[in-house]
Amino acid sequence: MSALSAIKSIWKMINFIREIFLNLIFLIIIILIFSSIALIKEAQKQEIVPQYGSLVLDIEGIIVDNTLYSDEIYALQNKIYGKKVNTSRENSLFELTQKIAQATTDPKITSIVLKLDNFTGADISSLQYIGKYLTKFSEANKPIYAFGSNFNQSQYYLASYANKIYLAPLGSVNVYGLSANNLYYKTLLDNLKINTHVFRVGTYKSAIEPFIRNDMSEEAKSNTTRWLTLMWNNYLNDISTQRKKADTQLVPAPNIMLTALKEANGNMAQYAISNGLVDAIASNYQYELDFNNQHEVSIYDYQLKSKNEKSDSDSKGKKPLIAVVFVNGTITNGENSSNIAGSQDIVEQLRKIRKNLNKHNIQAIVLRVNSPGGSVDASEAIRSELEALRDYQIPIVVSMGGMAASGGYWISTASDYIVASPNTITGSIGIFGIIPTFENSLSHIGVYSDGITTSPLASNTSTQNLPKEMSQLIQMNIDNGYQTFISLVADARNMTTEQVDQIGQGQVWLGSEASKIGLVDKLGDIDDAIETAATLANVTDYEIDWQKPKGNWFNAFYSDMIAMLPKSTAEIFFEQLPAAKQLKEHVSLWNKFQDPQNRYIYCLNCADVR
Repeated sequence: MSALSAIKSIWKMINFIREIFLNLIFLIIIILIFSSIALIKEAQKQEIVPQYGSLVLDIEGIIVDNTLYSDEIYALQNKIYGKKVNTSRENSLFELTQKIAQATTDPKITSIVLKLDNFTGADISSLQYIGKYLTKFSEANKPIYAFGSNFNQSQYYLASYANKIYLAPLGSVNVYGLSANNLYYKTLLDNLKINTHVFRVGTYKSAIEPFIRNDMSEEAKSNTTRWLTLMWNNYLNDISTQRKKADTQLVPAPNIMLTALKEANGNMAQYAISNGLVDAIASNYQYELDFNNQHEVSIYDYQLKSKNEKSDSDSKGKKPLIAVVFVNGTITNGENSSNIAGSQDIVEQLRKIRKNLNKHNIQAIVLRVNSPGGSVDASEAIRSELEALRDYQIPIVVSMGGMAASGGYWISTASDYIVASPNTITGSIGIFGIIPTFENSLSHIGVYSDGITTSPLASNTSTQNLPKEMSQLIQMNIDNGYQTFISLVADARNMTTEQVDQIGQGQVWLGSEASKIGLVDKLGDIDDAIETAATLANVTDYEIDWQKPKGNWFNAFYSDMIAMLPKSTAEIFFEQLPAAKQLKEHVSLWNKFQDPQNRYIYCLNCADVR
């Protein structure tokens, strides 16, 4: 009995310690939550920054169509860690251009300064759209200046709109060309003894090649070479137009470039000024002397007046509205998150618009698509809801951003009109299925799977090889899905299915090509799409209702807090690797793809152009 009593006492002590430990953890979590809320409120009470002088586009991170992240979280980061550069920051393209537009007519803003060292990039379509507003600013007789220690290709594209470009003495302009590389895992999967069962339609449907090959197929190379070369020529044409110099002078052939660099003794800054890429070589101090300590206001501190003067609720019902809805990222079932377009949230958003058309006086919808596609099931859910809106005689115009391929094009078929940028990556009309099984991996370590089934079709588990009957079923379903896809396109674009099949089969097209073969109606940007929507709705005096993408608050908050944590040297190095983004996309591929029938309309190879 004494031994039993001792055991009971020990157990009570362990249980007591466990309860204290759990309570302490709970208390710490509560304190962190309330502390974070207090810090966010404090961050919102920012000092009023004078809104005059030079507007500085000191963009940090990347530019996306719209972001789920809040500025308050970034302000909280500054409160906790002090002002630090955040190259993971997402910036809203349209908020940025709205600020430039406001600054154009703001008499207190005298110039724009581009300080882009911490800007990591954007697709060319987005860069062109920003350039459009920089041009309007310049046409208002307000100068633009650019200063950089180095310029990558995205940075230099924007810098080319400046009246004068300054480069640091040890700097360089790294404008060499575009590349579209991919990682391939066939040997890795073979070594891990993972069986990858692939089902596809389309000669050019190369999205699954990374999992079944060790290199790019000739068909994929031919297709990619065509549109990538055209995109690069568009880039060169734009910067040569802005710099008023021949593109062969700005970006000569490699052998000519190397000869000129040799003459400059390998001095990249001297080479840049000799070839007209920049206008002056100057240190930061020399640049400041040129500006004579003129007051500067960061793009992050410059406030949009419309936000302060009226709220959305004040405007609804007074003027006709054109609602802009975003489909940004991989299309999957579920909720929105960073670079994920969750069909559940988007459908709910569209359904809410449909049920409140009269209440909010919404006369037209612009669907902003910037997506490589994703799940057939998720894409169809969005397309079906768009069709339901059209039943209410509401015009729907698609504005294609940097990419509207595969599933991005699938949902675009439910529109009255499609506007694409000349550099939009679109098309990729094809479909595939992919199922990994791990029976060989398990048997290699001595684990086996066995059991009884009443039908070969009922034996569908990742621990066993796919029965041939199941393979046949899936392939027939994929074939049917492709026929559905080309039929949707044929009906929407007034083509025959045979015509669509010729430009389909997974082939990728740029917007400028897509307009010639009938996949889009007009080349332009979102402003053109909004004007088209207004014309179709027969309204002139209207307002734009920028629909904020619905997101999971906890997920967004958690992601932001993780982004705020200090990064190790290894993490920073990994993020700088050219294939880091692509590798993360491939690793998360299995988690992203959860289509009930394993059918995907996705252009994975489209997503990593550098």
